[in-house]
Amino acid sequence: MFRAGDIIDDKYLVEGVCNDSGGMGTILFVKSLTAQPQYEIVLKYCKETTEEGQLRFCREVRLLSEFKGNSKIVDLFDHNLTHGPPYFVMKYYEGGDLTSVLSTIKDDYSEQERYFNDMIDCIAELHQRGKFHRDIKPQNFLLDEGRVLLTDLGLSKELDSETVATKSSAYYYTQGYLPPEFLAGGFKHIDATSDIFQLGKSFYNLLTGRDPQYLVLDGIPDSLFYLIERCCAIDKSRRYQDLASLKQGLKAVYDVLLERTDAFGNVRLQLLSIQEKLEVENKYDSTQIKNFIEELSSLELQDKERICFELKRPIFHALKQTPIESHLSQFLSVYGEMVKNSNYAWSHAEVIAGEMRIVFSESSVSINDRATALELAVYAADVQNRFAAMNVCRALVREIDDNSLGLRVGAIISEYSDTFIADIEPSECSCDAIRQALRDVRED
Repeated sequence: MFRAGDIIDDKYLVEGVCNDSGGMGTILFVKSLTAQPQYEIVLKYCKETTEEGQLRFCREVRLLSEFKGNSKIVDLFDHNLTHGPPYFVMKYYEGGDLTSVLSTIKDDYSEQERYFNDMIDCIAELHQRGKFHRDIKPQNFLLDEGRVLLTDLGLSKELDSETVATKSSAYYYTQGYLPPEFLAGGFKHIDATSDIFQLGKSFYNLLTGRDPQYLVLDGIPDSLFYLIERCCAIDKSRRYQDLASLKQGLKAVYDVLLERTDAFGNVRLQLLSIQEKLEVENKYDSTQIKNFIEELSSLELQDKERICFELKRPIFHALKQTPIESHLSQFLSVYGEMVKNSNYAWSHAEVIAGEMRIVFSESSVSINDRATALELAVYAADVQNRFAAMNVCRALVREIDDNSLGLRVGAIISEYSDTFIADIEPSECSCDAIRQALRDVRED
């Protein structure tokens, strides 16, 4: 629309195009004809002609105006929303966006931690005011002499807003970063976990340079990859629930990677304290147990296994209680690494089955977690060929009378159709879904 030499709003002389790849706007290098800013400036104008596009652009300008002077958000110099097209003017950030640091942070844990924390801090500025960004990606963080600043607020949503998804909304989003709930019209009910999903995808892209559509472990430390996977869990309840929890998890990971602490020793001391309190006083501190799970998740695999072998049954009874149950999925993920690594004696399969039975038998535990507990017990019993553990698994399957859980367990039976679990007599089971699953695997 504009070329070098054009004048916009009798105020800005166009000197060239800075960026034309944005979904809603084009950014131009301009010179002010009426003021003398202390820095180079760019003008972003709305290239969308649809009502929705215009509204989103105006929302971005309004939000930037609200955050004027904030050290974590790009600073607005000028704007005119009644001009055709509407535009705003801001400082030009020579450092570019965060994709420019890809090569420098790849093998530098200190720099990774610094940038990731800065990204979280930027998003926290929005969350503290009841707003969510909804379009987080490395390109939407700009660098200003080492500082990280957030930009592109056009898709942001406020808690009291009734914004809903439309078919055209998908045009504005970057697919590799899109939370799954957005695809089901989830914009209206967005919360912090959707921004956390996109932060996880952004971390992955900055670490690997790859499209974050699919997460691949290659080249990322196990503990850091686990943190990213948790951010990006399909089930929102399995993600970090707020930015403070994500920050705590990030610190635990980099404490290990940067060898700032004896992480294994600290986690083991926490476990000893928790188990002593459970055994002697029959009490537990829910915050202590949740912190233990967070820090356990950050350990390397061999240290996770060593801790899991020291777990005693009372802690499993505590894990299924509210509010600790919110961390149960995270714990089972770590525990599952130990189970499926199979680095234990055949007799330990019975221990695993007993511990998983405690979790599985609690009806208040989510169906997903109960199914995960059963699958781990089945895996251990089968791999170690431990008959006592097999009997525990069979008994659990026979006792199920809930069809929702039965459908999940039926899927496990299908997956392990060549193991002992598929040999259960259908008539001995209480659940229609399980009886049908057993019949299906026999017919196959």
